[in-house]
Amino acid sequence: MTQEAPKVQADLPNVQSIRTISSMTAVGLEWQMVPSMKIEGYRLYRLDPNSEEKKLKRVAEIEDRYSTHYVDTKLTPGTEYVYQMSTFDKDGYESRQSAPVHVKTAPMIHSVSFVRAITDLPNRIKLIWRPHQDLRVVGYVVERASVSKPGDWKKQADIKHRLSAEYMDKNLGDGEVYMYRIRAKLCNGLLTHPSQPVKAITKPLPLMPGELKATTDLPKTIRLTWEPSPTADVVYYKLYRAPFALGFYSYRAKVEGTSFEDHVEEDGKLYYYKVTAVDKDGLESQMPESPVIGSTLAKPSPPSITAAKIAFNQAIITWTPVDNRAEKYTIIRTHWEGLSKKEKIFTNIYGTKFVDKTMSPGVKYTYRVLEVDKNGIESKPSEPVELYIAAEKK
Repeated sequence: MTQEAPKVQADLPNVQSIRTISSMTAVGLEWQMVPSMKIEGYRLYRLDPNSEEKKLKRVAEIEDRYSTHYVDTKLTPGTEYVYQMSTFDKDGYESRQSAPVHVKTAPMIHSVSFVRAITDLPNRIKLIWRPHQDLRVVGYVVERASVSKPGDWKKQADIKHRLSAEYMDKNLGDGEVYMYRIRAKLCNGLLTHPSQPVKAITKPLPLMPGELKATTDLPKTIRLTWEPSPTADVVYYKLYRAPFALGFYSYRAKVEGTSFEDHVEEDGKLYYYKVTAVDKDGLESQMPESPVIGSTLAKPSPPSITAAKIAFNQAIITWTPVDNRAEKYTIIRTHWEGLSKKEKIFTNIYGTKFVDKTMSPGVKYTYRVLEVDKNGIESKPSEPVELYIAAEKK
């Protein structure tokens, strides 16, 4: 708002001397009282170098002719101001203005002299600084900017005490880079200029383990081995397993070495595996995109029965193995007694021929052959054959 030009009356007594004292944001003025009943008080004018108008502006009206002091506040530190005063009467007329007085506010104190960022911490960045020596400091303001927008500084935290010298910026991402700077906060609410900025990065995730391998030829076991992660502070690995390549990978085991035996009760059971690395701070590497397939040793193939006959009231069965895993064989014989199904198992048969001397006449017997490998794994039964001895005619 533009002020009206003062109405000057030349015979009004004016202010003869002004003394000043300043702080960072205020100037105290003292003048010699004007001993005249013609005046009602005093008007104070100020030239602000930060103003675009570059001319004196009235900043105060002291409505008591006996006043001799005034404090002009909310000024800028380290700035030179020019003041002039006049007296005014009851009709609003003013005297000629006093001689100009130049006064400079005290400069702003420097910010903290030392700031350091502790990097390579998990999901956080730690800042430390040297506490300010000026007793007018009551705390600090931490500001942060991303490296992609280096001029976009934003207030990150208020630190409440002058002797506080640490700030922990938490809940950050992995391998993120930021810039930080510190401002000291004074008891009058002013902030110093910022400190020199420091750059910091959070700890990146550990690198994934090397090549993962899984066996397919062990009985009821899948053995997994992998190359260690290149990251130096990895302390263990996490093994994940899924029944399908694109299925949900559930946590299977924590492994401190680079191998693991997954014990599975099923023969020929297939699983998909992935391994991650975990460092000393609990950061886990990314999971590989492609899994490794492992399986337990499959069942051997069932034998192929080549002959089945009755000779001398005995069943004679011969067969041929389909693979080379046979250690021995098992024969399963079944028959019916009325409505009851009976089963008898003949084990530990070495060779490829079986003779059943325990047949009863008039009973139909069904035979199946199972292959047993060196691990004790049985194949599925062979195709059945049926034999019987005719009952004697009475």
